[in-house]
Amino acid sequence: MPLPPTMNNDLAEVKMHTDLMVLVGKDKLKKVSSCGGTEYAGACPFCGGEDRFRVQPNHPDGGRWFCRGCGDGKWHDVIDYVMRRDGIGFKEALAVLMPEKHTIISVLPAISQQDERTTVDRKLWASAAEQFTNECKANLFADIGHDALEYLHGRGLTDATLRRFYIGYNNLEGYGNPREWGLPTGDKILFPRGITIPCADTAGFHYVKIRCSSGDPKYKMLKGSRGWLYGAPSYRLAAIGFLFESELDVLLAWQSQLVLGYASIPAGQSVKKEWQPFFGGIEDVIVAFDNDDPGQEAADKLCKQSSHFYKANPLPFGKDLTEYCQAGGDVFGYLYDQLSLIRCSDGP
Repeated sequence: MPLPPTMNNDLAEVKMHTDLMVLVGKDKLKKVSSCGGTEYAGACPFCGGEDRFRVQPNHPDGGRWFCRGCGDGKWHDVIDYVMRRDGIGFKEALAVLMPEKHTIISVLPAISQQDERTTVDRKLWASAAEQFTNECKANLFADIGHDALEYLHGRGLTDATLRRFYIGYNNLEGYGNPREWGLPTGDKILFPRGITIPCADTAGFHYVKIRCSSGDPKYKMLKGSRGWLYGAPSYRLAAIGFLFESELDVLLAWQSQLVLGYASIPAGQSVKKEWQPFFGGIEDVIVAFDNDDPGQEAADKLCKQSSHFYKANPLPFGKDLTEYCQAGGDVFGYLYDQLSLIRCSDGP
């Protein structure tokens, strides 16, 4: 199916004006020839190697790339690069590269929040968090993660979903080196034993939450984490989104294969202004917080902020979507039924 004329124009603009070298990382490539207006080579960001990844940033048709290892023998453009890097579709990649044209005015109220003052080196913290997350992901599917994996399976989550969202398991409880995490000397960063839930997207690496194997509170954030809208990329071009309290409920809803947005924030947390670009195409949000007093009160409060926010009908049984699923509930059916809230509000 051909692209709409406006999107075709945007595609041409993106290809001609996006610096592919910046996306890939200039310091990771070296000049190897003058082909295509200058060709650079380096390790492939997807499969490794040393010089199999080739980039021609000044090609007449726009920056292009290919890999001699994992590629299909064809040159690809900046859109293809972002799609593969972020695991997203064409429209989402276009929105990442042209947010000013592919972001509609948000339905959210413009809540201004002062940025938290911090001495955390975000770049160093993100690098350490990514390494920690990858190690924990490997642990989950090794012998040491057997019990944690069984627990997650019991919550209705598949291996494919757990891998897709980089869920992992930290088996060694203790303190880390704050300097390696970009924290001030003297700070302590504790790594509890438990299931790791990272939150990262095209806007950065935001937090790592751990569902602890024991103790209270049950969930702990690694020091240096910052609050964010978990699942934010799925909101970017979705027409309807669900909002849960738990990240693991987001994963369960995502498995339903209903093509909607799925995200979570803790009950009672305010919507931050910096999240608004992710609500680019969103028209309505269904708030499906937990079936307890704090969750329902928080949902009521949030739904008062916008006429496009709808409070989900209570689950037939169970405190949250996971308990509902564990007790034999139909997740797809429940989510689909909530769409009637929006249809009914629009009248006959």
